Amino acid sequence: MDISRTHLIEELNSSMEGQEVLFGGWVVDIRKLGKMAFLTVRDVTGMCQVVVKGDSVTLLEGLNRQSVVRISGKVQASKAKDFDFEILAIEIQILAKAEYPLPIDPIGRLESDIDNRLNSRALDMRNQKTASIFKLRSQVLTSIRETLINKKFIEINTPKIIGSASEGGADLFGLDYFGKQAYLAQSPQLYKEQMTIGLERVFEISSFYRAEKSHTGRHLSEFTSVDIEAAMMDYTDVMDVLESIVIDVFKNTSQNSKTEQQEIGHEIKVPKSSFERVTYTQALEELSGLDIKIEFGEDLQDSHLRSLG
Repeated sequence: MDISRTHLIEELNSSMEGQEVLFGGWVVDIRKLGKMAFLTVRDVTGMCQVVVKGDSVTLLEGLNRQSVVRISGKVQASKAKDFDFEILAIEIQILAKAEYPLPIDPIGRLESDIDNRLNSRALDMRNQKTASIFKLRSQVLTSIRETLINKKFIEINTPKIIGSASEGGADLFGLDYFGKQAYLAQSPQLYKEQMTIGLERVFEISSFYRAEKSHTGRHLSEFTSVDIEAAMMDYTDVMDVLESIVIDVFKNTSQNSKTEQQEIGHEIKVPKSSFERVTYTQALEELSGLDIKIEFGEDLQDSHLRSLG
């Protein structure tokens, strides 16, 4: 089966009128009008309208939404209000025919509860709001990596099956490692500290595991952690690095994810630098002014930080 294509949908535009193109995607909508039909087709980059005429219309009999198609056709101007160009189909190849009815409606016309969506998670990824969350996450991780690499940090990968605890204060998931006791790593702490001896600045973005029940949204048994370690830096240098990461993440995500922001209904606003820096003593004084008493040396809890914020 030939699944090659000449273009992604976002690469097509009205200036290509008359040009023959080959692309693929899944069918979002089908409208039949006599001897003509209109398909709305989407791939990971965007959506376009396809006009089907003549004998090709018969190929659409029994074709359901969310089926995967491969289309060759010519770009032409469109009179549709949502598109400034469309594709006049020359050949349509059905790569995978979707079942009907589907367990959920990925377009979102029919609401599905969270249990049904999770049971059909792969199909739910065709919901653009859901997909946008993952695209935004990818943009955030890309920005973090770029910022750290530009600051001469080297990305490393540390072991995830370990022989003993690498950090105190967390319960471990135990497992049998060919007859020996082993654990899933809850932190790369020891490894990244050792790596700085020769590499000076290192970071890792990876999954880690803690055998703790989820008491809050910040307590997860499996989570993605951004771990950074550097030699010859003091705490002010560390704050500089962290501030750069935060600013760059907001800036890059704001600039490079306009469509995703529209899909989730949230505009990302870039915070102003430099961030205000508050000492521990100042924090205690401000909390005291809010009638929150904390003994010097005690940790600040989430509720304290929210009060300060």
